[in-house]
Amino acid sequence: MQSLDEQSTPALFQAARSRHLEAEEALAEIRRHKGVIPVALTQDDRIVWRDIGDCPLHEWKFRFSIRNLVETSGPGLCFTTDMDILRCDDTELGPGQPPAGFIFHMSKCGSTLMARILDQSPHHIVLKEPTPLHERFWRYLSDDWNAPIEASEANLRMIRNMVQLMGRTRLPEQRSYFVRFRSWMIAFVALIQRAFPDTPCLFMYRDPVEVMASILSKPTTGLPRLKESGAAAFITGQTQSALLAMDSLQYFTAFYQSYLQYSLTEMKDPTHYLNYRDLTREHLPHIHKTAFGFMPSDRTLSNMLGQFDVYSKDDTGRTQFSSDRQEKQRLVSPAMREAAERHLMRYYDALERHDRNLYHG
Repeated sequence: MQSLDEQSTPALFQAARSRHLEAEEALAEIRRHKGVIPVALTQDDRIVWRDIGDCPLHEWKFRFSIRNLVETSGPGLCFTTDMDILRCDDTELGPGQPPAGFIFHMSKCGSTLMARILDQSPHHIVLKEPTPLHERFWRYLSDDWNAPIEASEANLRMIRNMVQLMGRTRLPEQRSYFVRFRSWMIAFVALIQRAFPDTPCLFMYRDPVEVMASILSKPTTGLPRLKESGAAAFITGQTQSALLAMDSLQYFTAFYQSYLQYSLTEMKDPTHYLNYRDLTREHLPHIHKTAFGFMPSDRTLSNMLGQFDVYSKDDTGRTQFSSDRQEKQRLVSPAMREAAERHLMRYYDALERHDRNLYHG
């Protein structure tokens, strides 16, 4: 089965596959062109590299930025390498900087808005669900989902190199970068924090019944695809047979329970927690200062606050945002409430009371 990335940019994959480079030649290209970054992985575990130049990566998903870039300027300078290139010493791949912040989340809880807000600073690169860190990368490290991923120096170096290469400084004004991960990547937060022990982390969450109402009313392809590969069993700790027997509500509940557990048991300092209801205009300066340690200029802050008026998943910026909380509550069924009470609310309540919650009660 083709990945979503290959389906959306077949010309890029075809061109990159025609130029497979060994490590030494690839390293020379990476050093020569500061815009060369990993943009995808192939089905046979090769990294697709492309020179993205000054592409700002403003779209709400990384792969949409790459798709639009390829559609407007073609495959460009691209090639593939083996995954082993990520095992190189960090310095061989050029100077890298740790990210300014990581955003983890339980889905449908404002993480896209937060990424859009951070994107308003000309000094930030914001990697939004970066494709090279999707399931194929973690499948590779876990031996096709058959073994726990060890926190070995080799594995940590691969994680560190992949993240830092995607966040390469390509323009003079770029000073730092942030990563908004896919929801299920909270399963790997311990490894990510071991690779970047000083990078601040934020976990965003929401009333579980509202999340379930959102995901079940507008089905996503992301989590169901994980069931096919074995990733869902690895992430949730459920057996493949148990997952196959679950209905949609049970399946998503298993993921959300895992997300909340990981956030409470695996995340280490520097970490903060933020409930979706507390992501407001009034709170934004405090959130930025406390969670990520930065204070934007007045002009940048004004642009950031303007994002609250725009639907964050519309890349045109023309759709006005309207709160869906009442609608979500209307869609909540008795079965959703029962599932949340039985499996999720004790973790939600623990996050609400946590002393690293930005607005704990």
